[in-house]
Amino acid sequence: MDTDEAACRKRTSECKGGECDKSRLATLDVFAGCGGLSEGLQQAGVSLTKWAIEYEEPAGEAFHLNHPDALMFINDCNVILRAIMSACGDADDCVSTSEATELAEKLDEKDIRNLPRPGQVDFINGGPPCQGFSGMNRFNQGKWSKMQCEMILAFLSFADYFRPRFFLLENVRNFVTFNKGQTFRLTLASLLEMGYQVRFGVLEAGAYGVPQSRRRAFIWAASPEETLPEWPEPMHVFPGPELKINNYAAVRSTATGGPFRAITVRDAIGDLPNIGNGACETTMEYPREASSWYQRKFRGDMSILTDHISKKMNELNLIRCKKIPKRPGADWHAIKNGKVRLSSGRIAKLLPSWLTNKGKRHNQWKGVLGRLDWEGHFPTSITNPQPLGKVGMCFHPDQDRILSVRECARTQGFPDSYKFSGQMHHKHRQVGNAVPPPLAFALGRKLKEAVERKHSTQSD
Repeated sequence: MDTDEAACRKRTSECKGGECDKSRLATLDVFAGCGGLSEGLQQAGVSLTKWAIEYEEPAGEAFHLNHPDALMFINDCNVILRAIMSACGDADDCVSTSEATELAEKLDEKDIRNLPRPGQVDFINGGPPCQGFSGMNRFNQGKWSKMQCEMILAFLSFADYFRPRFFLLENVRNFVTFNKGQTFRLTLASLLEMGYQVRFGVLEAGAYGVPQSRRRAFIWAASPEETLPEWPEPMHVFPGPELKINNYAAVRSTATGGPFRAITVRDAIGDLPNIGNGACETTMEYPREASSWYQRKFRGDMSILTDHISKKMNELNLIRCKKIPKRPGADWHAIKNGKVRLSSGRIAKLLPSWLTNKGKRHNQWKGVLGRLDWEGHFPTSITNPQPLGKVGMCFHPDQDRILSVRECARTQGFPDSYKFSGQMHHKHRQVGNAVPPPLAFALGRKLKEAVERKHSTQSD
């Protein structure tokens, strides 16, 4: 075994290239997306993301724009893990497809040198692709769903090989019950088998400072010598009917209530300029002063607004949008059904038949073609806002258009300085897939408390 190979096998915590910043955990972000999880954890002062892996190129580019000091690997995580294990002389212990093996062998030598080694990573976090588990995905029983389960196993393989001090998994609420809970139980059992302490729960992002209903499942794991992080206390009053995890008697329900009121749509986006359907001007000035602490916080010192761009609706959907009254909760029910002549001369139904005929089976399709309420909150931010989508409430409260990329980013708690990459649909996807940074910040504060508690105990 040569010196490099021996170094790969070390399990002591040491930083790559120079002295550690001992106050922060050297972090690997897997399934990094545009960086929402890393952003919040770093804001909490607990982690320093040194390496990140993301499969989709536009998202990986966005991550790099906002976290330029991190080494970003735009590739399949299975390929990256195979390359790491091969570089450390552990290829025989790696079970991977022939395709992953072949792609790992083709990695650039510089990339291979920059890959993290066991002993260098204190903290692994990530949110494996969740579409297979999401209730918003009507095709969640097929091959795509199975692939998502494989991503969970790949993520666990990183924990098994690196054995970091801390491990955090984020996913949609349905991850807990999908496939009769088998994937969830396998995840817990695997971490326990590795010797980790484990805690799991469901958190509502709206309770931690974003104007959005977004319930997410989390699994914390900590090595035996570490303190397992607690759940953060809610800061904002926000309804959370699905925060309890049934069938697990030992789990303590995450707390409800909070000292502050919920953030509203007006609080979040009331200061942004009026734009029209299909607006594509990527930079503009703010038309007015910030009118809420939320707006002031997320504007920061920005003087120019970026990505206030809106998807262009086709003629029929724009007609539908204009017929939705500008009042709270208005949706397709407010439209009198009939036919309309389009500019091409084609006659089209104002409301599609599936919307009017199958309402009883789908809660009357509440929210489809829906307009937001200034004094309410946003529905779960999604990757492709569209008027006839399952989460259809995507119309601005008093403008006849779909929410802009920047408005969606505000709902997720991204600062206005945060950059997204690619075309408009790429940017919406990056925002919709992200962990809200304020929620990640709340989790990071509890992780920091756990690290400091251990240090305090050792000093005593």
